[in-house]
Amino acid sequence: MKRTKLTIIGLALLLSMTQLIAEPTVSKECCKPQPVGGIETLEKNTAYPALASEYRFEGDVTLKFEVDVLGNVSGIQVTQSGGSMFDESAISAVLSTQWSPAIQNGSPVSVSYEIPFEYRIQ
Repeated sequence: MKRTKLTIIGLALLLSMTQLIAEPTVSKECCKPQPVGGIETLEKNTAYPALASEYRFEGDVTLKFEVDVLGNVSGIQVTQSGGSMFDESAISAVLSTQWSPAIQNGSPVSVSYEIPFEYRIQ
């Protein structure tokens, strides 16, 4: 009888723990950091390197960087290089653009952000 009672109590505890684990998590809606003025502002700050234009070079660059709760950019890394001219142009564009921070659950948060740049001759 005691053993049956302990088994039932044990099962009840196990089920209650399972129910806690099965509860839905709180939504963590997040908005990415954005250039102030939209992507158009970042595009305006992106210059096609003169030498690359002259020789009709094209390239793709991907940058990864941190945007803090105030919109400050730091820790820029080139994760895909299009050549030093294109890399420098993309880095300069990110640094010369004002950023708004990512928002999570209504509050600004620091995030790591990755953005591609395509340099094409039109």
